[in-house]
Amino acid sequence: MLSNPDAKKYFELHFGSQISDSSWYRLKRVLRDCQMEITLENLETVANLKLAKQYTQLSLKQLINCYVQAQRLVKEQVIIKGDTVFKELQKRTKNKPHRTTIIRWFQNSVKPINGKFFDKNRSYQAEELVKVFASALMYEAKQSLKLGKKHEKPH
Repeated sequence: MLSNPDAKKYFELHFGSQISDSSWYRLKRVLRDCQMEITLENLETVANLKLAKQYTQLSLKQLINCYVQAQRLVKEQVIIKGDTVFKELQKRTKNKPHRTTIIRWFQNSVKPINGKFFDKNRSYQAEELVKVFASALMYEAKQSLKLGKKHEKPH
């Protein structure tokens, strides 16, 4: 088990800058709320998510929840065929993303085989798909935010 100061230093090392004690305690609360243990791997993941958060309107808690959900999804099956993954991604995102968007999620997450990142006949390891499903869940959360803003009445 990491001591609190060591965990904070490890996070800062991967985040690339120091954070205040109050930010650190808020971050720990978010981790607890999302049922993520404070491990080296989780701290590195959250640092990367926090860096990625700069490019999205989602809160860090929403990003972490997306990541946790994605990890749970891929643990359901060890090896998943490409066409099954594609259908599951469409189901999870309510058929909203274009095929090109889904393939881009693979390009950002999976190593190519024979020059292809996605192939409906390819068998994918569950671990390979964590980032793909996280991208899909973030897409869905962003779409929900956009939809919510469209329905807001101007003051």
